[in-house]
Amino acid sequence: MTVDFEECIKDSPRFRANIDEVETDVVEIEAKLDKLVKLCSGVIEAGRAYISANKLFINGIRDLSHHCKKEEMISECLEKCGESLQEIVNYHMILFDQAQRSVKQQLHNFVKEDVRKFKETKKQFDKVREDMEIAQVKNAQAPRNKPHEVEEASSTLITTRKCFRHLALDYVLQINVLQAKKKFEILDSMLSFMQAQYSLFQQGFNILDEVDPYMKKLAAEVRYTHICFSRISSSLTPAH
Repeated sequence: MTVDFEECIKDSPRFRANIDEVETDVVEIEAKLDKLVKLCSGVIEAGRAYISANKLFINGIRDLSHHCKKEEMISECLEKCGESLQEIVNYHMILFDQAQRSVKQQLHNFVKEDVRKFKETKKQFDKVREDMEIAQVKNAQAPRNKPHEVEEASSTLITTRKCFRHLALDYVLQINVLQAKKKFEILDSMLSFMQAQYSLFQQGFNILDEVDPYMKKLAAEVRYTHICFSRISSSLTPAH
């Protein structure tokens, strides 16, 4: 929600209610963003462990391929599988790098910089508002039979009211900018992450689709070899 500048100048009950609502929302969104950043850190950490494990597995495939280099069919299959899996792992790395930048870092920076600046301005705003309320009370209680005290209290009230209005305008501007930036930061962060997810699965599909004809041809050869092996085994089995 945004806060109206005219209501701010009037310091109306609506303005104060809006301010309270915004401040409550900022506290809640800060907590939820902090939680999301921590959860994202867990995803990134688990993802990097997954990538490391996959790299070890791929190295194992390549090692086996090298060992079976005299068996052309086995060696070729292992090489193609290893290459495809490595490409997919590379896209996983891009995904988790994007999560680091667009979710963890981007949202963390929003909380650290923009929300913190808002909270600092809020402290100043609360202090000036308190000063103005004290000045209003002193002005109302100033003894009318002492003109110098009335004049002093009135002058103090005018000064604090001007200061309040100046800071209130700055505070409202910051609130409205924060609300707009919050929308942008959250949406941009999630869209970037989901685009990385799309790229991972799209590229993963393309990689596997490209190797699919070879795998189907190989599967047919393996089935044929298995049938031949079964027939030979049956013929060699002694009759009882």
